[in-house]
Amino acid sequence: MKRNVVKRIFGFDTLRFVAITLIVIYHVFPGVLPGGFLAVETFFALSGFLICQKLIRSKRKEGKNFGTAKSFINYCWNRLVRFLPTLLFSIILILTLAYFAEPDLLTGARQNSLSAVTFTTNIVALRTGATYENSLIPNLFNPTWYLALEMQVCIIFYAVFAVFYRITNDKKWRIRRQYRVFARICLLIGVLSFVLMAVYGGYFGLYDRAYFGTDSHIGAFMLGAAMASYLAIQPRIKPAKKKWAWWLLLLSATAGVLAMTLLVVFNSKETFYFALPGTALLTMAIILAILKLQGKAVPKIIKPFEFLGSISFPIYLLHYGLYILFPSLLSFVPLEITPYLAILASILISIILVKIIVPFSNKHKKIFAILLLLSFILPVLALIKAPEKSSIELQLQEASQEVAEKLEIDTTNITLDYNGTAAMASVLKTDVMKWFDGAKNFAKPYPTRAVYGAGYVPGGRAWYNTPDYSRVSALSRARVLVLGDSVVVGATNAIYNMVPGAFVDAKQSRNMTDAINLLAGYRAANGGTLPRVIVVALVTNYYRFTTGTLQMIMDAAGPGHQFVFITGYCGDQDRSAQNATLRAFASMHGNVRVADWVSVVVPNVGAYTYADHTHLTPAGRTAYGRLVANATAGL
Repeated sequence: MKRNVVKRIFGFDTLRFVAITLIVIYHVFPGVLPGGFLAVETFFALSGFLICQKLIRSKRKEGKNFGTAKSFINYCWNRLVRFLPTLLFSIILILTLAYFAEPDLLTGARQNSLSAVTFTTNIVALRTGATYENSLIPNLFNPTWYLALEMQVCIIFYAVFAVFYRITNDKKWRIRRQYRVFARICLLIGVLSFVLMAVYGGYFGLYDRAYFGTDSHIGAFMLGAAMASYLAIQPRIKPAKKKWAWWLLLLSATAGVLAMTLLVVFNSKETFYFALPGTALLTMAIILAILKLQGKAVPKIIKPFEFLGSISFPIYLLHYGLYILFPSLLSFVPLEITPYLAILASILISIILVKIIVPFSNKHKKIFAILLLLSFILPVLALIKAPEKSSIELQLQEASQEVAEKLEIDTTNITLDYNGTAAMASVLKTDVMKWFDGAKNFAKPYPTRAVYGAGYVPGGRAWYNTPDYSRVSALSRARVLVLGDSVVVGATNAIYNMVPGAFVDAKQSRNMTDAINLLAGYRAANGGTLPRVIVVALVTNYYRFTTGTLQMIMDAAGPGHQFVFITGYCGDQDRSAQNATLRAFASMHGNVRVADWVSVVVPNVGAYTYADHTHLTPAGRTAYGRLVANATAGL
């Protein structure tokens, strides 16, 4: 009985193209598609469908030998052959380029490259708390978490598949019944995985645990496998009679996925309750529609997208590392252009790999082996050169030591490094140091009370909100007082150059409550007065302040001031609620205005911010200074 099984199904590569486009936009243009990461579910669902089909064919071919140690080894070997060459090529290329880039970009490269080639990136990410926006410990191979997770799921799935068919391999079990029952088992496992995802990510807010966990992120894969097993019951997939209905399903399901990528963000409960499972279900609808719409000829207009989809794997592995490296390697190129160059380079290199390098390696194996050995020279040197800690980590260590000394904390048993900050937090029972997005967030909502002239807040906040009393004489001559966090630290020189009479007090890790003590302390030290214009830029770090908090800031400053509150942007971390509070407060007070940094930075993230999508490049510092200058002009 002939079955409708083809090696490459028309439409699947176009689906891959759509998915890789969403992921690339999510990584390279943060903020444009805040939910672009959802497209990973499309890859998982498609992999589950195709791998289950492959195992069904293997079972038919191998018969009683299926499920043996030899069969399992062959299966794993085929998976490695599919993944490893492209993975090694990507690692070699990225490390070669990184050798010529800033040393900080190689921080942790030895561990990161090892976890990539051993398919354990997701496990290491959970252990270290690493994220894409981690500016303290940059990982050029972070996208390999997906590859690691898929490899782990493939091994688990083979075991489930083989055990089931060995148990049911007798005359009492007809083939159709086997397929039907196995489809239900896959569906049950998928549902349980989505439940775990909802519990970890939705209920407990453990977003990384839900996203990187093998147990909680197997749902989309198992849905794909369930569909493949169910369709195997049919002698063949019947072409659609009412093609318009299937086209409608295809387009509406695709539109649903695109809509969710615009509406959700990673660190939200809705993502893990609805968006990730919903994307998996919509992908299944897309796959079914593609199968029903199979035609004899591939439309020419689709062929370029089919081709790009066919090389989506190397594009996926390359684009993120190139995006991180290019600002350093191409310092002579305007920063706003480098994201586009990274995308173009990843596509061109992928084409070269598929069309030139792979055919050459097959025809000239000896020459290729020599070239391959030579290609390891710079990557090895890069790994030798790779520092254990980035310069930002070292600054964090130094700053943590300063905090410990000021607060008289015994650090005998505390390692003052990236992870050791947690130890300090446990000692102080409060926030210690939250530098950039990559730093673990230990900030806690806590009440703040102002002690005029002292600027001290119980709980260890003195380092953040104590005024610099040595600069009070300069403050007395200022027209504009600017209070800020680490973003403003970077823009300080630009503000001084563009804002006449400016006085800037900025320090990393501050939040909105710190402005209360700063203003109260400076006011007390300056004879009860402050500059007429007060700019507050303290939204970057997480703290859900209220209009009451903003009123306390105004009260601390006293009457007769003009206030400018600057909206905050923190990459993928949602600050819309805080920014909305600023706008609501401004609408209630005639002496308050809002300067919208978000509207300035979002269209220019690649040019104005570094890899953490928050802190400012030279161009971003200039733009920020211009924003402050325009907001304070005429006040």
